[in-house]
Amino acid sequence: MTSDDTCEFESNLPHGLFRFRIIRLANGYLVLVTDSESFRFGVSAIAAPPVEGSRDHTSMSLLGTGLDTTLVRTIAERVSVLTNSTCMLMVAVSGLDRNVMMEIAGALRSHFSKESAQSRP
Repeated sequence: MTSDDTCEFESNLPHGLFRFRIIRLANGYLVLVTDSESFRFGVSAIAAPPVEGSRDHTSMSLLGTGLDTTLVRTIAERVSVLTNSTCMLMVAVSGLDRNVMMEIAGALRSHFSKESAQSRP
């Protein structure tokens, strides 16, 4: 793993400042999201892109319960579709709700769209 495999950025969203760390692995992405100074364990999910001919994702929650797990799985599924790769996502933010989920998903969509545009010849 090289430093090119890790990207860190901050996004000042309506619900506060969020920090993102994205680690590119040989077979997918590990994405950490926090609203504090340091990254920590949080609600986790893993998602794989749909297989050809299917619209269903393969995803599951690893840490967490209730609505939080559904929200984090949704973000992981979106990143998986954007990157066409497996995504493991760990979100450690307070007050996670649908609006915060949409903000985080939007920031990640923007990041991966820029990354995709930069990698094109």
